[in-house]
Formats: sequence, C-alpha cells, structure tokens
Amino acid sequence: MSADAVSADAVTAVELARLSATVGALVGQVAELQARLDAQAGSPAPREPGGFAAVYPAFEDRFRGDPADIRRRLSIYLPDLARAARGRSLLDVGPGRGEWLELVAEAGVTGYGVDTDAQFVAAAQAKGQRVVHADAVEHLRTIDDGSLDAVSAFHVIEHLPIDALVELLLAVRGALAPGGVLLLETPNPSNIVMGACNFYLDPTHQRPMPPALTEFLVSAAGFVDIEVRPLHPKEPVDLSRLRLDGVSAHDTGLVAAALAKGLFGPQDYAVIAWAPARLQPAARD
Repeated sequence: MSADAVSADAVTAVELARLSATVGALVGQVAELQARLDAQAGSPAPREPGGFAAVYPAFEDRFRGDPADIRRRLSIYLPDLARAARGRSLLDVGPGRGEWLELVAEAGVTGYGVDTDAQFVAAAQAKGQRVVHADAVEHLRTIDDGSLDAVSAFHVIEHLPIDALVELLLAVRGALAPGGVLLLETPNPSNIVMGACNFYLDPTHQRPMPPALTEFLVSAAGFVDIEVRPLHPKEPVDLSRLRLDGVSAHDTGLVAAALAKGLFGPQDYAVIAWAPARLQPAARD
C-alpha cells in the first residue's frame, strides 16, 4: 500500500470521528431541547382517546340520567358532608359531569375532583371546576395524610379491579382527617334486573359489587361506623292480586314480596364510612 493511500485512510478516519462526535452532540442537544419543551408544557400533550373511551361522555349523557335528576339524587349526601366538614377539602374521585362538585360548591365546601378521562377533565375545567387529570391513587399519595374532610366516589368502584379498589380505599383512609367521611355509591346487584342485565350496559364495568363485599373491604381498610344505604327503588308493580295454583294466600304474598324486592327494589346502594376519630396509620405503598 502506498504512502498516499495510508494518508487518505487516516484523513477519512479523522473526518468520520469528527462527524460522529458532531452527530452525538446534536442528538444530545435535541434531547435537552425536548426535555425543556416538555417541562414548559407540564407534560406531553395527551393523545386523543380511541375506541369506546372516545364516545364514553356521550354514553354517560344518554344513560347516566338528566343532570338535574342526578343533582337531586346526590343531594342526600350533603348532611353526611356537613357532619364531616372542618374546613378542609373534599375530593371527588371520578366526578364525570361534575354535578356533585356543583352541589358541594353551593354548600360552601371546597371541593375538587380527580379523573383519568381527559374529556371529562376538560369539560369540568371549562365550567370553572378544579379537576386534576390523574390516577386517583397516585394523586392521593401526593397529598398530606389527614388533609381531606371527605372523599366521594359515585359509580366508580365497579370500574376497578379488586386489587386497585383495595389500594384506593387504603389511600383514601390515609388522606382523610380523623372523623372524615368516605361516600361510595354503586349499582346494587341484589336487584335482579340490575345484577343480571343493567349492570352490563356499561362495558367498562369490571364486576358487580355485592353490598356485603363492599362493606367488608371498607372495614378492612380501617373505616368505622359503616352504613349500607339502599337507594333508588323503581316504581313497584302491584302484585297484591297475584294468585298461584296450589299455593296458599300467605305463601303467595311472600312470593309477591320477594318478586317486588328483587325486581323493583333499590337499583343502587351507598356505603358511608368514617375515618376513626383518632386516626391510625393506614398502609400506603
């Protein structure tokens, strides 16, 4: 090999090394610039929801009920909230269209929400409501223990896998002040129509939550004075004229009562539970 060829190869190697170093520096600068842009924006812009999530707000509007009716239904919790209010905030997990946050504000209580659905968050913020776009458990772990007077979750727990629900209850327990209240509402599978049909209308539901199971999980998380409150019975059908061949009037009446309860009884139920007056440490991962 000639001296000229060796010299040319050496020059090429030096140029490649310089070019590689330049490219490496540019890649580093681009990464640094992207990090700065993300920090200025707070977080990368969320992607538009796809699949059923894209139409879930419309699904809620059709099947959740008229907002005025929902406000009326939720107003039953205002006395429970008043009992717990000590000047701290209420956190509503999954506020959806925000009817409860409206009632809370009208009652003079500071309240805000946390929701994983960006569309609901944007709609709430457009109405001037404070709603954080985050996972509820992760959010609860960022706030001080004992900093909330109340936590509500209406028609939320049936959407959660059981382990996620246990995590949520423990996180709520830690965030509530002594004497704070937990307000839950969920479909009642003890009602035959709800348990066998209507519950499955929402494909994001995980599993029905029998009242005894919910009460147990809330108790296991360290709550006390737990009340299970049946809610929202349908208008009953008069079965007093029911007659069954070969069955006594007394036994027929029992059958009619069971049918009325199973078919037209409470469609939902609430669990109202309290943090102990002297708060014991809750397990928070």
